[in-house]
Amino acid sequence: MMDLKNTEVKEIARYFSYEVNNFLFKPAKIATEQIDSPDMKDLDLCWIKLLSDKNYRTDLRNEQSAKIGRLLATVPFIRTKIDSVDNSKMAEVAKIMSCDHRTLQQTFSSLIFYHLQLTCSETETANLTDTLGDKFYMLPLI
Repeated sequence: MMDLKNTEVKEIARYFSYEVNNFLFKPAKIATEQIDSPDMKDLDLCWIKLLSDKNYRTDLRNEQSAKIGRLLATVPFIRTKIDSVDNSKMAEVAKIMSCDHRTLQQTFSSLIFYHLQLTCSETETANLTDTLGDKFYMLPLI
């Protein structure tokens, strides 16, 4: 398991890039390992904030993750969390990941969305399910 608190930013980004660079990548293993990590929760929010930014660049390979990121950013409880997240280290990891291959960004998004879903309260999960369905983390690979 990656220690997000005590690992350098570039090493964290390399780790995620390596892990998601797999056509058969399943987010459950990493998301479950990081379920109690405050840094991973912050990374979820930093990534969604980045995806929802009007300047985030997409093409067919990561278009769906950007669409879901923009939708997530409109969900009130997520918007509140995004507005209050203050973790420059995880913001830098998100920025580095946004420069990675767009297919890897899409796969990384599936990990982020899955982890977000795992760490939400029951009420928040119901809200997400009503808004996006219960499998919104499953993104196509192009």
